[in-house]
Amino acid sequence: MSLGIDLYRSDDYVRAGRIDLLALLMPLFERVLGESLRDTLFTLKFHPISDLRELYGEPSLLNLRSSHGYVTVQITRGGRVIYQHPHAVREIIGRPLQRILSEQVPDERQWGFGVSGPGLEAITLERPAPRQVGAVDVAVRQAGPRVLHMEEMPDPEPPLADVAELGVAEPATSDDVMTVVVARPVQELLLKDMPLSDEVEEGGFLLGRVLRDRARGGHLVHVTAAQPAERTGASLLNFTFTGESFLRINQTIGEASGAYRLVGWYHTHLFPATDGVGLSSIDVDLHTTTFRRPWHLAALLNIDDTGERLLRTYRWDGEEMRLARHRIGAPWKP
Repeated sequence: MSLGIDLYRSDDYVRAGRIDLLALLMPLFERVLGESLRDTLFTLKFHPISDLRELYGEPSLLNLRSSHGYVTVQITRGGRVIYQHPHAVREIIGRPLQRILSEQVPDERQWGFGVSGPGLEAITLERPAPRQVGAVDVAVRQAGPRVLHMEEMPDPEPPLADVAELGVAEPATSDDVMTVVVARPVQELLLKDMPLSDEVEEGGFLLGRVLRDRARGGHLVHVTAAQPAERTGASLLNFTFTGESFLRINQTIGEASGAYRLVGWYHTHLFPATDGVGLSSIDVDLHTTTFRRPWHLAALLNIDDTGERLLRTYRWDGEEMRLARHRIGAPWKP
């Protein structure tokens, strides 16, 4: 039996059929990579990391084997790896499955699914109890006034600048909500000089200045340094910062006497860049829970099997991560 997706219908989760998993994944990754994958081999490694987050949209769709909520997808052709990256099962299986079910069975509002097949026999299928009609959730709050109330202080207004002052001849365009300038030495460091692993994802912090674009009025983020993070967690599944990572970078910033501040982070993906593949849902979760300033950047370095690197920068617009085109500026010293 090949790998497939078992479907369970209604909030009673009654078995309702099965879909071939490869038939679902192949067109998805053909769109991502922009090429036919008929002559390739897909290898999937499910990781025992729970993912209980809700898949938004209609119909409601629940992963009934959520104890293994992440999967590394490897695609090879003739023994050569052309793609390898971790994804949330919710992202690459749940989302396209949701679209199919909404089109083919529009009247059914509740579904469950579970990936099954060789090698997955030990993963438990868990069916939640149906929600009772008329039931409501009530949050119990402690009576009385709060003893402590804390509010975040707003940042001071950034100083004015324009891209010409940073050594950029090309002006910002009307599509640039946020202007990003990367100093040339930082660009060269990330694309050429910084040692990076071809086995595990790596990353670190972007340092620089937050300015106000004199011509456009929005944020102008000037990246002047890239610092590899210390005491991180790294694997083929993901790259993570630790509390000690932030303690050490804050110490570095403090020793610089205000020359720069934390303006974002960077990390690697160990496969070629394509228009269809940017930040994964894992990356987005890290950014939105950790780098929460509106001007914080996420820089992505794709590294192909020849060692060639491509740098792209992204920003959070309040709903999703969007590409923030960066320009190359002159070397900068505080």
